[in-house]
Amino acid sequence: MARNRLPCLLIIPILAVAGQGFAPAQTSACADHSISAGAVRTYEDVEAFVKCAYEFVQEVGFEEAHRAFHEDERWRKGANYIFVSEDTPVSEETRSFVFPPDPSREGGNFARLLNDAFGNNYYRDRHRILSLVGEGWIHYAFTNPATGMEEPKASYVKSIDWDGTPAAIGSGIYRRDLPGTCRREEVNATVLGMDPSSERLQEFVRCAAMEMEAMGYFASISLSADPRWRHDSIYVFGVDGNGNTLFSGDPYRWGGWTLGGQETELTSLADRDDLSVAQAFGETFLYYMSRNPATGMEQRKVVFVKRVVTYGLPILIGSGYYLDE
Repeated sequence: MARNRLPCLLIIPILAVAGQGFAPAQTSACADHSISAGAVRTYEDVEAFVKCAYEFVQEVGFEEAHRAFHEDERWRKGANYIFVSEDTPVSEETRSFVFPPDPSREGGNFARLLNDAFGNNYYRDRHRILSLVGEGWIHYAFTNPATGMEEPKASYVKSIDWDGTPAAIGSGIYRRDLPGTCRREEVNATVLGMDPSSERLQEFVRCAAMEMEAMGYFASISLSADPRWRHDSIYVFGVDGNGNTLFSGDPYRWGGWTLGGQETELTSLADRDDLSVAQAFGETFLYYMSRNPATGMEQRKVVFVKRVVTYGLPILIGSGYYLDE
């Protein structure tokens, strides 16, 4: 019988060690500061950011957390920051505990900000969410400290005991590629060319796609010629399900809708079926060599394409930037 029990006795400590080994992996993102305000880009980033902030409060206490949320770049950068405010069913009595964009509001209430541009009571809606599930997403309109404009914002909030008071800790992101937020002055070819990044490229293409969805075929005229969508090496193009170029802002190609037979924007991908990938996923990044209209030379290019349907026909709207400029 002793022989039969021995393997089990050996397995138990091994499982315990294995469990200990996995624990740090679950918290390492917070512990090594890889989750930070400057790295927040997606909804997943926001949720992780808020949960790390919650853990941080438990670790260092309220006073140090209050200081860090205001002063440390880990918790505040640009339009990304952590906020904490009282959670109460009486919206008019809600007090702010942490609000880095304007610390003068802390200790007081947001009575004048109860209803947003959509006519929704933010604090009432937030209290309902926290009472039901303890944490979750809330969508509303709020002033973006980076632009000074009221914009749609999605925030993740979580219940927390803030020095003895029921409160909500949260953070959010402003999206520039949603209907009503694709502002010409913020999303355009010049801005993308001056500061190219995958995030700006996605915004640019998604806004161009909305233009196509709203205007149909007529959008090809503005997307291929309007300076908003075409500047130096940055331009928008559209291809059909076979990869044929339908329109392009590339000065080497004729602008507007083509009559067929034109060299495709995606010729270099002939050995891959990335078109089907883009059709299946709805949008995707592509990487290949392409002629830069600003230099006339073949250069490495990062491209993002998004699928739209116009008059029943699927079209891939795309754009990209060059890495060798």
